[in-house]
Amino acid sequence: MQFDDDALEWKFKTIHNSRPPLRWIANLAGSIASRGLLDVSYMEDEGYTGWKYKVNLFLWDTFWPIYNKYGTVYEYIREEDELL
Repeated sequence: MQFDDDALEWKFKTIHNSRPPLRWIANLAGSIASRGLLDVSYMEDEGYTGWKYKVNLFLWDTFWPIYNKYGTVYEYIREEDELL
């Protein structure tokens, strides 16, 4: 089965929740939070729940709300939604 990527049009809507200096800091916080969540998911797969697990959960729990409130959000727009 061959996947034809030319037939798909990827459309994203960018939502800026704040002005640049705060948004840049929030985007950095979002990258830290995402890395923490990724590490937590790998540790759960291996069955490890030690102090590194708890530290990464703390990073996620601390930095994600900052990103969610002030960071840049990308929203995918489907073709069906655009036609309505």
